[in-house]
Amino acid sequence: MYISQNYYSLFPQLQKIVRLYQEVEEITSNVKNLFSAKCPEGCGQCCNTACNNIEASIVEMLPLCIHLYEQNTYLMWLDKTNQNLCPFYETERTNHRIGCCAVYEYRPLVCRLFGFTFMTHKFGAIVPVACTTLQKQYSAKKEIIAMYSSNLPHISSISMQSMMIDSVRGNRYPINEAFQKAIEYVVLKMRFSNYDEDLNNIA
Repeated sequence: MYISQNYYSLFPQLQKIVRLYQEVEEITSNVKNLFSAKCPEGCGQCCNTACNNIEASIVEMLPLCIHLYEQNTYLMWLDKTNQNLCPFYETERTNHRIGCCAVYEYRPLVCRLFGFTFMTHKFGAIVPVACTTLQKQYSAKKEIIAMYSSNLPHISSISMQSMMIDSVRGNRYPINEAFQKAIEYVVLKMRFSNYDEDLNNIA
């Protein structure tokens, strides 16, 4: 994921969420290596669900929205937000994509955490937050979960870190709504920024 540092002054939350995504990448890679867990090639099971089941915040969508604004493709994706699935879910794979996500490098936090983080259920046990396919892989290595239970990444604590980046824009919405709100925020910020620059040039 590449985001120009030119945007960091305009979006003060950006550097923190990018850094968090880098940390999450390392955390989830460690989980994958520890359990030898991986998604089946080309699987999109976690994406193939109603968009209301996938939640994200404006902050978590910032890198993606800035990227789409730069590419001038955000209107195309906005047109897809009236459907019941995530607009970025695509069943047809191409060579430049991983799985079924059209924006994999810029995906929001929930998509990065699902499958490779854990939670404590009501009886106190540490369980993976994962699809049935990955659940089976973890079940085959229950002894590792027991051995490393205190060190395994919890989805709630990582999610809280993103919420603390921006108390106003850290609230979560269904992913389609979150994308709409985030792209509106980015476009308005960019337009007002350009407007201010134009005024300064005139002055």
